[in-house]
Amino acid sequence: MVPTEKQSKIAVMLEKIRAFFAKIKLPKWLQRIRASLPQQVKMTILMVVGFTMVFSLIGTFTISQFRVVMYGNAQDRVEKAFDPQSGFDRPLQTAQVTDYVQTFQDALALKEGKVYLKSYRGSWYFFYRHGDQMAFVDVTTEHEMVDAFQNRLVWIFALSEIALLLMAIALTRANMRPIMRSWSQQRTFVADAAHEFKTPMTVIQNNLERMLERPNDTVMDQVENVANALTEVRHLNNLTGDLLTLSQADADVPLFAFADVDLAAIAREVGDIYEFNAEEKGQTLSVDVPETLPMVGDAQRLRQLLVILTDNAQKYAGEGANVVISASAAGNNIKLQVSDTGKGVPDADKQHLFDRFYRVDKARSRSTGGHGLGLAIAKWVVQGHRGSIEVLDNQPHGTVFSMTMPKNQKLK
Repeated sequence: MVPTEKQSKIAVMLEKIRAFFAKIKLPKWLQRIRASLPQQVKMTILMVVGFTMVFSLIGTFTISQFRVVMYGNAQDRVEKAFDPQSGFDRPLQTAQVTDYVQTFQDALALKEGKVYLKSYRGSWYFFYRHGDQMAFVDVTTEHEMVDAFQNRLVWIFALSEIALLLMAIALTRANMRPIMRSWSQQRTFVADAAHEFKTPMTVIQNNLERMLERPNDTVMDQVENVANALTEVRHLNNLTGDLLTLSQADADVPLFAFADVDLAAIAREVGDIYEFNAEEKGQTLSVDVPETLPMVGDAQRLRQLLVILTDNAQKYAGEGANVVISASAAGNNIKLQVSDTGKGVPDADKQHLFDRFYRVDKARSRSTGGHGLGLAIAKWVVQGHRGSIEVLDNQPHGTVFSMTMPKNQKLK
């Protein structure tokens, strides 16, 4: 299809406009200022400029249309005052005509064939010159209305722009807040993960280097180095598994297989597993659940949840503490708790307990074998069951992890 001459002209004009804007470059000092501004400030400035342009265009169009409505009849009357075919029959519909004398020439300086809106002796008129004559219409009242409307419209648009700009900034910041929080958490997560991987890998590297220094030693001679390396490998394996679980959770990968389960049986099973650990630590572990507690859930994930919380309680409660796993029905919900009588958790740390890689006692993290991901996974399991989890103070001392989950889930 061959472009028409009009289309070719439009294409040429668009190309010239594009080339014009391509040549526009900000001064270097302005470029430095722009580069130094935070992204939020740039967005705010962009919104201010955008809103100002939009409201300016709307205001200009509105005022121009109002002027057409108010002045249209008067302007038409002076333009057709000397036209015999104008159709103005009655005197009230025609403009007044007078000679264009020297006095008017000095005060108005009118060009022939053009309509003027000018102020003359305290009043506003439309003037139209035709040879040695001049037609005019008094529009003082209309001009005052236009002027008043224009001033009010400027204030209305200015206040509207400020209000909408503040709303836009507030909404933008509200929408950006979770994004910035996620970005910050992601950066922290990557840094913490790198740190968690670096420590065991360094231990493994050191042990292997010591073993290479003595190539003639037997396995029994290097059993300590092998055992240390194996411990760190297990730590890395657990860490990798937890990171994989959390990454799948972030990607919304379906990891729950809901079915009819007995939470009481799961709680007793976990209690039996950790009973020996309690004896070794000089603690007591009790399970307070009814004979059966049916619910719809993922048995493997619920067991993982109780393992994490019970193991965490035993690690940090201290010698002589009492750890209790309790569960009961509460209407259409299940209330599950894991409590201990340890030293408790400071209030400042409670809001961060479920953050990834967060530890209350950082000095004991390596000795206890934790890497700060267990509680994050526990929260994910509870939320996957459409439940909630919170950290409470146990009386007279200690910590309670309290969870509420519905008995039934939507099976897919």
